[in-house]
Amino acid sequence: MAHSIDQDGRLSEVTDLWLERLGYAWDEVIGRPSTEFLSAESARYAREVVLPAFFRTGVCDVEYEMRRKDGTLIPVRLRGVALRGGSGSFDRSIAVIEDLSEKRALEQRMLEAQKLESLGRMAGSIAHDFNNLLASMMGSTQLALRHTSHIPVAAKALDHVMLAATRAADLCRQLLAYSGRGRFHVEVLDLDGLVTEMSRVLAMNVGDRVRIQLELGRTGARVEVDATEIRQVLMNLIINAGQALGDRAGTIQIRTSLRDLDAAAIARTSHPSAQPGRYVVLEVIDDGPGIAPDVLANIFDPFFTTKTSGHGLGLAAVHGIMRGHRGTLEITSEPGHGTRFQLFLPVAGERSRLARGTLPSSASRGTVAIVDDDDLLRETLASVLVDAGYDVVAAKTAEEARQLATPSGPRTFLVDVMMPELPGSELVRELRERAPGAHIVLMSGFGAVDLPLDEDLRFLRKPFSDQELLRAIAPAPEP
Repeated sequence: MAHSIDQDGRLSEVTDLWLERLGYAWDEVIGRPSTEFLSAESARYAREVVLPAFFRTGVCDVEYEMRRKDGTLIPVRLRGVALRGGSGSFDRSIAVIEDLSEKRALEQRMLEAQKLESLGRMAGSIAHDFNNLLASMMGSTQLALRHTSHIPVAAKALDHVMLAATRAADLCRQLLAYSGRGRFHVEVLDLDGLVTEMSRVLAMNVGDRVRIQLELGRTGARVEVDATEIRQVLMNLIINAGQALGDRAGTIQIRTSLRDLDAAAIARTSHPSAQPGRYVVLEVIDDGPGIAPDVLANIFDPFFTTKTSGHGLGLAAVHGIMRGHRGTLEITSEPGHGTRFQLFLPVAGERSRLARGTLPSSASRGTVAIVDDDDLLRETLASVLVDAGYDVVAAKTAEEARQLATPSGPRTFLVDVMMPELPGSELVRELRERAPGAHIVLMSGFGAVDLPLDEDLRFLRKPFSDQELLRAIAPAPEP
C-alpha cells in the first residue's frame, strides 16, 4: 500500500489497498494529517523526529504502528521519498508501506518456540538428575521392604515412601514428555487404528452429555511413534475438551487426514523448525466456550493452568511429545467459538530409523558391571543385585568400564547412557569390541535411546523398580 503527503504533512493521495487495509473511505482520509492514522507513540515520534528530518533530507525508512478505523494497530515499515518542485522546494512525497503483521507473528512464534525449547531442555535435565535420585530412593526402599516385612510400622512407612517416589516418577515422566525426550518404545502404526481402539475409553472420560464423533480419513498412511505417548496426547486433549464443556452438552470431533505442509504452513505452527513434507493430521475439535487470547498465549508453558487442581503439565506434555516425534501442532480458538487442535505427525518411511521393540530377557546369573557416574545410584544398584545373588563390579568412568570389558570379564553391563566423557552409543560399541557377546542394559533418565535394541542390548528407563532391573538381566527362558 502507499500514500502521499503534502508540505503540511496531510494526506494528498492513498491507494485502494491502503483504504482496504485500514478500513476507511477516500473522503474520510484525504486532507487529514498522516499522523492521525498512527498510534499515539508512533505519532509523537513522527512529529518530533521523522517528519522534520524527512522534509530536510527527502528520504525516510521507519517502522510505525498504524491505527485502523476499528482501533486495532498494525505494524508497518514506511519508506518514503520527497518530490521537489523546480525551485527545489518540497512538493509532495511518495511512501510505500509494508504490512509487517505476518512477519511479526512469525517472529513471535519463533521466539515462543525458542522459549519452550529452552524450558524443555531445562526440564529434561532436571528430570534426568531427579530420576537418578528416584532410582536410588526406590531401589533402597524396595531393598529395605524385603527385610522389614516382619515390622509392620516400618513396612507401612516404607510403602508410603515408595508411593511418594512413584508419584514423583510420574511427574518426571511428564517433564520428560514436555522436553520431547520421553520416547522409549517406537513402532510404526496406523493412527486411525489407534484412535478407533481408544474411542470407548475416551468416551468414558467425558461423560454422557458429550458426544465423541470420529471422522477418520482412512488414508492408509502410517506414523512412527511411541503409541503410549500418542495415547497420552489424545487423552489429554479429550479430557481438556470435556472439562471446557463442563456440564453442558456438546460434541468433540476427532479427525484424521493426510496433508502436505510447505515451509509457509510449518511457519504458522508451534514448531517452525519442523521439516516440510507429508504429515498425518490428527484434529481434536470441541464446540465449547473457547480460549481467551491471554490464556492461549501461555497454554503450552509448563505448570501454567487455569484449573484449581493439577500440575499444568498436560498440554506442555502434548507440546513436547509432538516435538519429540519430529512433528508440530497448531491451535485455533476464540471465546464463544470452540477450540481446534491440529497435530501433525510425519508419515513413516519404509524403514524405521528409531529404536523400537520390547525388552527381551538377557544374561544368566553371574557378575554384573555397573557403569554410572552417580555414586549413590551405583551403591543402590549394587545392593539390589547382591541381595538378589549377583556378583557386582562397578565403574565410575568410561575408562574404568573399558578395563572391565574383557573376554573373561563380566558378561552383563548395566550402563548409564549419559556418561560424561563418552556418548552411550560410542561406549556400547567399545564394550562390544572388547567383550564380544556381552549383554548390555542401558539406563537413562531421559527415557530414549537412538540405538537399535536387540537380544544383547536392552533399555531401562529411570527410575525403575528392582523387579524391572532383575527382569532385564535375568536369564532367557528355555525354548
